Amino acid sequence: MTASEPVELTEGQKACLRLVDDHHTSKEIARILGISPFTVDQRLDAARRKLNAVTRREAAKIFAAMENGPLSEPLVYETSRLETAVFADIPALPPGRAEQRYASLSSLVSVPPLGGERHELSKKEILIQSLNIAFFSTLVIAFVVLILTGTMRLFD
Repeated sequence: MTASEPVELTEGQKACLRLVDDHHTSKEIARILGISPFTVDQRLDAARRKLNAVTRREAAKIFAAMENGPLSEPLVYETSRLETAVFADIPALPPGRAEQRYASLSSLVSVPPLGGERHELSKKEILIQSLNIAFFSTLVIAFVVLILTGTMRLFD
């Protein structure tokens, strides 16, 4: 998300994001604002999508930064596009087929994240993460059985 793209949030979304930034749960926010927890979750999810954030906490941090403005003023002699000036001469290398294949496979078979918040994953993501857990559990159990079998054969 760039600074040139203004994001239009409703007042309800802004109020919910402020309370998430203050570390309140959906139930607490619902009690404070006098609405249902489901409405809170809907407002936060819509705000999260508008801000292109992964989690509601990240959306709250982005919104707080938008409200408060930059933390410091730029230095007088600081160039605004330093990284593009330094690396402008270096051509970008296209990724090879092996890297593309590895990236596509690693996106399908990844270790599921630990923890999380309510309503963070879609139904498709929940299914994929469940299959990942089943796959890795099967691998671990097979590895343990292989080690135990090898150990038993060693002692026989």
